[in-house]
Amino acid sequence: MPRTVEQNEIIRNERISKILIASLYLFANKGYDATTLDEIAKTAGCSHGLLYHYYKDKYHLYNHLVNEVAFPIMRDRIINVDINQKAKFVLRDVMTTYIKNLKSKDDKYCWAVNLLISVELSVVDGTKTIRVSKEKNDKIFQWFFKIIERAKQEGDIPPHKDCRELTAMIIYIMKGMAYIRMKLGYKKFISPDVSIIMDMVL
Repeated sequence: MPRTVEQNEIIRNERISKILIASLYLFANKGYDATTLDEIAKTAGCSHGLLYHYYKDKYHLYNHLVNEVAFPIMRDRIINVDINQKAKFVLRDVMTTYIKNLKSKDDKYCWAVNLLISVELSVVDGTKTIRVSKEKNDKIFQWFFKIIERAKQEGDIPPHKDCRELTAMIIYIMKGMAYIRMKLGYKKFISPDVSIIMDMVL
């Protein structure tokens, strides 16, 4: 008996989900250049041909992963933070939420964060190897920069401190914590108290 349209759609979605989870894991752990489509197909348990059926090439898979998977995973965890409060409290609440999620059992969160921040830092450092379109989203660096700039205007950051340097410092701290969490797992992961991070910025 042939499958229904609904059954075919379920199968299609399951295949894509396996490909995206495998891609997220590999790109986060190995980076774009060191990850091959063969590895992704093997990890996802599908054929190379099936991978090409859904994605034109590695770049399009990566671009889709960054914009439609990794970014929403990170964004959706901080969506309830009140951005109308003073900027220093926005920053504190975002970092608190970030650390809480790193401590959870959800490996996909730290993979997504590590992948996203790697893209951001390659832009900041001028070492970007591929161009990943993020026009649908505000970049993480720009978002934090605006919050820090507002904190400076509100008088919570000393005038002599450079907002760009402070933003880069926060992004590097986030990257470091995501990397450690990724390598150690949630049971062994220990993070600094958010007050320590805030003291470095304010």
